[in-house]
Amino acid sequence: MERNCIVMINPDFDRKLFEKEFEILEKARADIESDIFNNIDNKLLLDYKTMVSHYEKLLNLTRKIFKISDIQGENLIKRENEIKSLLDNAGQGFLTFGKDLTVDREYSAECIRIFGKKIGNCNILSLLKSEDSNQNEIFAKNFRNIWETADPVLHSESLNQLPEMIKINSLYLTLQPKLIYSNDNKRTNQPLVMLILTDITEKYKAQEQVEYLNYHDKLTGLFNRAYIDAWLENSQPRDNFPLGIIFADMNGMKLTNDVFGHAQGDQLLLKMAQVLLYCCREKDIVARWGGDEFLILLPETDMEGCAKVCEHIKMACKREEGLPLELSVALGIAAQEQPGSSVVHLFGVAEKRMYRNKLLENKETRRKIILAMNEILRTRCYEDDEHIERLKASAAGFAQILGFNAESSEMQNLMLLADLHDVGKVAIPQEILGKPGALLPGEYKIVRGHSETGFRVAQCIGEIAVGEAILALHERWDGQGYPLGIQGQQIPLISRIMAIVVAFDVMTHDQPYRQAMSKEEALGELKKGTGSQFDPIITRMFIDNF
Repeated sequence: MERNCIVMINPDFDRKLFEKEFEILEKARADIESDIFNNIDNKLLLDYKTMVSHYEKLLNLTRKIFKISDIQGENLIKRENEIKSLLDNAGQGFLTFGKDLTVDREYSAECIRIFGKKIGNCNILSLLKSEDSNQNEIFAKNFRNIWETADPVLHSESLNQLPEMIKINSLYLTLQPKLIYSNDNKRTNQPLVMLILTDITEKYKAQEQVEYLNYHDKLTGLFNRAYIDAWLENSQPRDNFPLGIIFADMNGMKLTNDVFGHAQGDQLLLKMAQVLLYCCREKDIVARWGGDEFLILLPETDMEGCAKVCEHIKMACKREEGLPLELSVALGIAAQEQPGSSVVHLFGVAEKRMYRNKLLENKETRRKIILAMNEILRTRCYEDDEHIERLKASAAGFAQILGFNAESSEMQNLMLLADLHDVGKVAIPQEILGKPGALLPGEYKIVRGHSETGFRVAQCIGEIAVGEAILALHERWDGQGYPLGIQGQQIPLISRIMAIVVAFDVMTHDQPYRQAMSKEEALGELKKGTGSQFDPIITRMFIDNF
């Protein structure tokens, strides 16, 4: 019976911790089974066996308690690791601090990433310090208030007054403060503050970009029309008045897009934006109103001030170089001295003045465009410097023989046609224009396109008749020309005249692909083309008089 009351030790249990106790137990059991206690009183032996049995039970119970404690400890460690893993992967920083404003503990790796270091024992005000001194004072004041009162309502009020977002180390973070109590803190009524920091940098910057695009022109970076509309909806402080308005419309924008492509047109817009910003103050509002139009709002600026800004803009435009056309803009101004009626009406006033100035400057603008085109022809398109002057002289003389009045619109159009007849070549690559040998089919197609380009150039400067003459300059009397294949009298008269004059001048002067012919040889070639390429009547008159 005594043997049955002894609990067997599970050999699988870890015996190392209780190694000494097991040695004592084993020795006692061995002694009981031996003969050394034969002469001892049976009652004493029975008490000894009972004591050994209880010792074994106590030892096993202790081992079980230790094992349960170990399991609970392991579970606690496992749970703590799981919680830490969750916090580390939550993308949020968790920290606590108390009355001394020293960080008691950081609970996630995000804290280290946000602050760039471990923050245990760091001062919370130092960690949250930014360039905004007012924000720093708010943190200091409200953190102090939490421990100056025991009223939980006042605690909540202090937390609610903290900024919802802060910027630390180029990171934008949201702040969620919470009051927590440990058992010790409850007895002393001293709370801890937990801060939950969430990095919203990417979201903030994306939102910032959206807001930027909502109120800025994507190409130039200037404010856009939506921004002006929003600005107008706000009440205008008296400090803005007198308020000046400048309306600006670029010259030659459509021409640049049509001839040189939209990439060059965009470059022109960017240059204009830079000029406007350069000529305005930091507090002025420069906006792209739409297309090639710009609007400038000038606080504390009267009409005289607006006029001075316009002078600066005109001068700055002239200094710009490296553009396909000279940077040029028509400007209109208006100003309102006192707040009162809406300033929207000023836009209309400035716009009307801008269009009026554009009409007044139109002749000069056209002259500059023609000069610019001719300069491009000379520098990029291998045109003889004297080619246009020879054409104008020959065409004028021949037109008089044909009965043109020197002051007539036909004569003026003929002279302008001489200036612009090859203007479409500015859009042809130099390597094709200067090619000494025969053109490939694709290259020839590009060259033929210059008639249509020249037509668009003339249209852009308002010369409709001259544009149609440029388009028809390579048509033939027999209808085998390009680009429209028209024939005979369908071809404008000045086109038929200029086709003969150009052909004769080209044949009698050196070209990149051949040497000049003699006058006689050239007239012979014209005679061969009579009735097929050229108007037969006009051609015979030219041959007879040259």
